[in-house]
Amino acid sequence: MSQQTTPLPAPRACPYAPPAFYTETRESGRPQRGEIWDGSTPWLVATHAQVQQVLMDPRVGADVTDPGFPNTDAGQAATQGQIFFRKDGAEHLPIRRILNPDFTAKRVERWRPRIEELVDEAIDAMIAEHERTGGPVDLVTAFCLPIPTTAICELLGVDLVDSPIVTRAAHLATDMHADPDEQIAAMRELGAVLTRYAEDKRREPDGRLLSRLVNDHIDNGDLTFEQVVRLGGLVIGAGHETTANMLSLGVLALIREPEQRDQLLSDPLAYAATCAEEMLRYWSIVQTEPRRFAREDIEVGGETIPAGDGIIISLAAANRDPAVFADPDKLDITRTERRHMAFGHGVHQCLGQNLARVEMQAAFPRLFQRLPGLRLAVPEEELRFRDTHIVYGLHALPVTW
Repeated sequence: MSQQTTPLPAPRACPYAPPAFYTETRESGRPQRGEIWDGSTPWLVATHAQVQQVLMDPRVGADVTDPGFPNTDAGQAATQGQIFFRKDGAEHLPIRRILNPDFTAKRVERWRPRIEELVDEAIDAMIAEHERTGGPVDLVTAFCLPIPTTAICELLGVDLVDSPIVTRAAHLATDMHADPDEQIAAMRELGAVLTRYAEDKRREPDGRLLSRLVNDHIDNGDLTFEQVVRLGGLVIGAGHETTANMLSLGVLALIREPEQRDQLLSDPLAYAATCAEEMLRYWSIVQTEPRRFAREDIEVGGETIPAGDGIIISLAAANRDPAVFADPDKLDITRTERRHMAFGHGVHQCLGQNLARVEMQAAFPRLFQRLPGLRLAVPEEELRFRDTHIVYGLHALPVTW
């Protein structure tokens, strides 16, 4: 490896800020090369304007099986190569159009009352555990994971008893240091479970998303049975992993900055939405994506990225670009700029973003309303962040009140 080339993903010096190399790249105004696990040197793009440019450019591809794509690990092409979200054009858009209607803002809003119930149920369980043990409660396992996991299982039509299989597969799939054989085994186990559900729903439809996919889109040739199973795995995995980590990091931020928490509680109806958006911008938890490759020579920030070169986007650096966000390193839940790209940008942006928004809007204020004395149960320096995962977050968040 060249001594001048920075390894990607670059390490964080501070858990509350993007890696210094990402910030330096943004401030330089030009893409810079870094080195990834296989010795290749893709370009890092970090300004808000250049990130938008690259993610909107039709000369830029997202297919993880292309030789130019900067894979996150040796197993990515094998484990994700058949996922529509990792494809382009005709292999991506038609399937996305099938799923889009279930995730529009209007459709997701119908789930808000149920999500608010799930938030209260999770808090009830936390209080019961605290009273039973007299000790701290891990907010990640007691609150952050159950809410999005239950919501996405109910939306899809999967029994909650199978959620540990889902959680394990999603956890391994996003861990860049996980054993590839272990990743593949976990995905096969999840696939077997979803195959059983899809077969059951083929015989006895229940109106949930998986049932509609298997009964409305196979016989007309939109999808194969195998594609339905893969879509189920994608929806259920992506539907809880990112939101669970956003909830834990958001709660940590509100504990660390009580004036922001008090602002939220002063008028939850007014600030729940802006709080969720600011947490999305501030944390930008997808820390190693999006990744792309250039199909043709393209110019970005005065650099020519040659055809076939890989590109890694830093959403975290772009979402703290002072050209777009005033005082960008400050957490401010009253912030009104809505140009963050925490969910990506362009045709591949996150399908489940509206669901994630509703879950955060419901969870943040309600948790602190019911547990106003919520605080860390361990010194802050003992918290362990998910530095080796595609999705940033916390391994655990011990709290008490």
